[in-house]
Amino acid sequence: MEIKQKIVPDRDQEEKTLLDEDHQIIRLVLNGETNQYRKLVEKYQNPVFNLFLRMLKNEGQAKEYTQQTFVKAYEALNKFRFEHRFFSWIYRIAINLALSSLKQQRKYAGMQSMNEVVVTEKYPDDKNEVLRKVLNMLNEKQRVVIDLKYFSGLSYKEIAETLQLPEKRVKSRLYDARVRIKELLEKADYFNR
Repeated sequence: MEIKQKIVPDRDQEEKTLLDEDHQIIRLVLNGETNQYRKLVEKYQNPVFNLFLRMLKNEGQAKEYTQQTFVKAYEALNKFRFEHRFFSWIYRIAINLALSSLKQQRKYAGMQSMNEVVVTEKYPDDKNEVLRKVLNMLNEKQRVVIDLKYFSGLSYKEIAETLQLPEKRVKSRLYDARVRIKELLEKADYFNR
């Protein structure tokens, strides 16, 4: 009797292939084949756009900042360090732009307090709406790690690389963010409906 062995794809090998592919494209662009940059844009524009959409809550701004991210990355491509993933590098540029935009917005508009959320949304039709508002109430550092972990699906290591932080600090921020979310949801009576 012959035993058939199931072949499971090696995730590390897949990641290395993607890494090599991105790095090869970057080398081509740096050597004058600038039209190759389009491949990186097409590959990563949706995740970058979705990051901006989640953080800025405005489709027009998300489109504008996505474009700015890829322009900035292109202009700084000669500073790219090949020991990193392009995705982490471009995400870092996007996060910096998003945080800068949020700081600008805060200068011109007051932050909504938790009391307003509880009063105006005591029993909304959609629990996701309350959750969305609670996520918006996290500080930027907490919101970014929640976004990268749960919406973008990055590992702790990838988040650490993207944010240029030690992995322990990423885990600590995620823990603090989850505790804060739980507190805010309990205050909003989210669990008792």
